[in-house]
Amino acid sequence: LQLALKNRPGDSATDFVYTLASGKTMHLSEVQSDYLLLFFYNPDCSNCKEITALLAASPVIKELETQKKIQILAVYPDEEVEAWRKHISQMPAHWINAYDADLSIQNDELYDLRAMPTLYLLDKVILKDARENEVEAYLKSVLN
Repeated sequence: LQLALKNRPGDSATDFVYTLASGKTMHLSEVQSDYLLLFFYNPDCSNCKEITALLAASPVIKELETQKKIQILAVYPDEEVEAWRKHISQMPAHWINAYDADLSIQNDELYDLRAMPTLYLLDKVILKDARENEVEAYLKSVLN
């Protein structure tokens, strides 16, 4: 129940530290964008690869990226960092691609990650555990 009550629509998103391939660490709260699509994934997950391709091809997301109104933060929340590193080149280069070095997202249950991938659309939390088509529909309404 506690996990279900976290990061609900209308709430401020729980901040966490993520690590880039360079080793630089940043906070979720440091990402500057009108919207942030938080994409939790696993490099070995076939659904994650499918959603990555759908998001990368989305005309709505591309338009918002062009307008600098959305940023995608793809986060690997598990411990097999070498698997993540081998997968970096398969992610869109303009996305922020990171991992959770101290495993706080799962260990501290900061986000509800029942299945991979998991999508959150943020300004404050707009969509929680959303499907790709829900994210796209919401963003399309923003463009109109």
